[in-house]
Amino acid sequence: MRIRWRVFARFLALFAGATSVTVLAMLLAQRTLRVVAAGWAVVFIELAGSAAAALLLTVWLEKRIQRLVHTLASSETPVEAGDDLFAEVIPAWHQTMKALADKASEKTEEARSHYETLKDLMRMVAKAVDERTAYLRGHSERVAAYAAAIAWKLGLDEHQVEQIRLAALLHDIGCLGIEDYLVMKTTPLTPEEFEIVKAHTVKGAAILRPITMLQDLVPGVELHHESLDGMGYPYGLQGEQIPLMARIVSVADSFDAMTTPRPYQAAMNADYVLDILRRLSGTRYDPVVVIALSELVKTGALEVKNVRSPVSFRMRKPVPELV
Repeated sequence: MRIRWRVFARFLALFAGATSVTVLAMLLAQRTLRVVAAGWAVVFIELAGSAAAALLLTVWLEKRIQRLVHTLASSETPVEAGDDLFAEVIPAWHQTMKALADKASEKTEEARSHYETLKDLMRMVAKAVDERTAYLRGHSERVAAYAAAIAWKLGLDEHQVEQIRLAALLHDIGCLGIEDYLVMKTTPLTPEEFEIVKAHTVKGAAILRPITMLQDLVPGVELHHESLDGMGYPYGLQGEQIPLMARIVSVADSFDAMTTPRPYQAAMNADYVLDILRRLSGTRYDPVVVIALSELVKTGALEVKNVRSPVSFRMRKPVPELV
């Protein structure tokens, strides 16, 4: 209501002034000019007066609006000016924006807390998966650490690194849907049994996909056993069809599997494992990812955890990896 009266008062004053000047000019023209010329002069003066009044009103209002926009964009609430057209709007705007910012900050902190809780739950699930068999203990945590280090080495941003770390942490979550006797089996798997075990990738994706916050992790879980030459599973994807996340998790997973003891093989030296990965680069593994891992290990930037002396196992026919 106050703004309405302020605008009305300013418009009235401006129109009154413009009208007064116009009327005086018209009277002067009638006294000094001939009848015909005076008539045209009156029309011209009236139009000129109206145009001048409109121009003055436009300039005045434009300046006030520009001042309002500048003030609203300011991070600080200005001192209220009594003669300012929007003197009452500006403080109310800043107060509203501050309330919104506080609410957004509160929601952000709440979301961060929920996300941290979700990550704790993911670590618990990963540990539950690994604890099903003694030789897998700590596997998911190590793969997550290796994958995050590789992603960092490749220059990915912090968010991408964290996404890849979490995908690697949960890469074997689908094993929860595999029968215990298959996961814990220490003798070679039959072809039929291996087909069942391979389903852990799609089972893991099915577990994560309904959870909106975890959908970005699905490629790393579902596709970490794909191979560049198309001989992997579950879909036989090739080359760039395989997301970078899955290619990173694949290398980290294989590296940990070969540097820790398994029922079907003894733990291998890290340098020897890197040599194997290099020989399989371009066919099974992404060469860029393998190079990044090699540099991390050689420079000591990546600690190869839980590397043990080779354990004596009774030699068996090699079987496909379970993880």
